[in-house]
Amino acid sequence: MLKRIQAAIAAVVLGGAALVALPATAGAATAAGPSDLTVSPTPVVVAGGSGSTATFTYKASQKGAARLVDRDGRAVPLDPAPAGSGVYSASYGFTFRDEPGVWKFQVRADGGTASKEFQVHWTTDLDFDASPDVVDRGGRIRLTGALTYLDGGGRQAYDGQKVDIAFKPVGGSYSRVGSVTTDRDGRFSVDQRADRTGWWRAEFAGATDAEPATSDSDRVDVRAAASRTRITGFDASPEPVDAGDTLRLRGRLEISGFAGWSGYPGRSVKILFKPAGGYRWQYVTSDRTDSHGRFAADVRARTSGWWRAEFEATGGAAYSASATDYVTVRVPRPVPPPRAGTRVILFNAAPEPVKYHRYLTFRGKLQVWDHGWEGYGHQKVTVWFKKAGGSWHYVKTLWTNGSGKLWGKTTASASGYWKVVFAGNGEAGPSSSRSDWVRVKR
Repeated sequence: MLKRIQAAIAAVVLGGAALVALPATAGAATAAGPSDLTVSPTPVVVAGGSGSTATFTYKASQKGAARLVDRDGRAVPLDPAPAGSGVYSASYGFTFRDEPGVWKFQVRADGGTASKEFQVHWTTDLDFDASPDVVDRGGRIRLTGALTYLDGGGRQAYDGQKVDIAFKPVGGSYSRVGSVTTDRDGRFSVDQRADRTGWWRAEFAGATDAEPATSDSDRVDVRAAASRTRITGFDASPEPVDAGDTLRLRGRLEISGFAGWSGYPGRSVKILFKPAGGYRWQYVTSDRTDSHGRFAADVRARTSGWWRAEFEATGGAAYSASATDYVTVRVPRPVPPPRAGTRVILFNAAPEPVKYHRYLTFRGKLQVWDHGWEGYGHQKVTVWFKKAGGSWHYVKTLWTNGSGKLWGKTTASASGYWKVVFAGNGEAGPSSSRSDWVRVKR
């Protein structure tokens, strides 16, 4: 979130002289130079399309030169004006076109330099829900929500962020009980065991480029402790099973009472499935227990995975789940015909080095094996890039000509490795070129 590739701007010339890089320490100044740098408000919060104006002041015997520098090195010149008693002042209106994060206010005057860091924030918002509203003591509470931020395009998902979960009991105050990380859609979900009545809420502490946020509170009432339940003898059979055959699911729901454990009749038990390699349980079917607490369900076997039975807390009885049972589903798979080998040769990204935002040209050739290497024409290949220590990401798609040659270009923004990848098709296998390092000069 809040990260955009900006065009770098060369050193800004003010008053006929270049304002060179200045110290990064907030408020730092040389022995002879400007002092008392201030930024107001701080942080600067951009909360809407009209933006937010900040005022920058410093003390000096002469106006000198001043500028702002964002976290990507983009410089914005300021035009200070006298504000009385050796004080100079300038203002700048921040909008969504400006990069959020840590900025620097830099001044050169009186033969010295000074620099002060400040932050530019975008606003955030937290939706939150705690359910169910009433739960038995010892039961589960599902806490869900979503964290978003506001930019020029509206509300956007804020992924990969830590969200704290806070709880306030009746007559008490809020305290944090845990945390969760938002997924790629900005959403989060966590289960908590219910032990007392109170209010739940989500809290986001903010970041160097985003404002903190606190959700509305949601009350959950906790009833007296429910009777314990358990599911015994759960079994999915046969194992293994052929795809399309019937899979039998059996078990017994029991409840604890004065006389010990006994069958719990007339209750709904859910059957859940999680495919091999999956991470989420899926509801499949349900059955109602008989007079002895037994339940049974027959389903069609489709794919390998885990099965389990689950009883939701209800009627004064606590939640319980069975042990899981893995079933292998045998699926005959046709043997695909062998695919021809391919390779990408003569790949080159040029020129090297290349100036920032100048064109970088790619050349190479895709070949396929057909009793010898031949040019593989009219095929789609993709161009990929990664910085040193980073990971590959897609850049663009190219097509080979009739003889298998490929050509394309893109603008250069960072030093790193380039490569071309052929994903393969029904008749030819995948392949990749060698990686080619290109240094970008600013």
